Amino acid sequence: MGFPGHGSVTKPSGQDAMSWHTFSCAHCGTKGSGAVIAYYRENEKQAYRRWLMCTNCNDASAIAKNGNVYPGIPFGPRIEGLPNEVSQAYEEARQCMSVNAFTACELICRKLLMHVAVEKGGKEGDTFAAYLSHLESQGYVTPPMKGWVDLIRQHGNKAPHRIDAPDQARAESTLMFTVELLRLTYEMDYLAKKYTPGP
Repeated sequence: MGFPGHGSVTKPSGQDAMSWHTFSCAHCGTKGSGAVIAYYRENEKQAYRRWLMCTNCNDASAIAKNGNVYPGIPFGPRIEGLPNEVSQAYEEARQCMSVNAFTACELICRKLLMHVAVEKGGKEGDTFAAYLSHLESQGYVTPPMKGWVDLIRQHGNKAPHRIDAPDQARAESTLMFTVELLRLTYEMDYLAKKYTPGP
């Protein structure tokens, strides 16, 4: 069934319950009431589709008839102190999780190992084993970290070379291992400098 026309779209007044919808905004991370700019449903049995504006950042989101909110909330925490290229790759991995692109997430996490190693003086185009050895030799990967850091590489290797796709739980674990590597490599040093009193 095609679009029945603009007359089928209701614009709420702002005075009733249909004018507001509690959600978490993917743009700014705020959880609160979104202003419903318009809503639509085909019949009484169909769920409402809603178009929202965040009352904090004024950016737009949409709710599909299955109840999913788009854009989805990026998975994982915000991390401070990341170099630009590392930050962009990390945000891309978070966005992949928000749309259930689990294979893509694991591939980007594997690539993040390369970004970190090269940013810390490693040679671009080297093997991932060499990247891990470099990070270890420079003290960024300690002996207790080595096993779980290597899981990022292993999962990233499996993602494009196996027929069976990674499930959500494995992709989440891969991203959270990556989060800890980024925190220990960048964020803790950034925060230490931020909160250390100057001379």
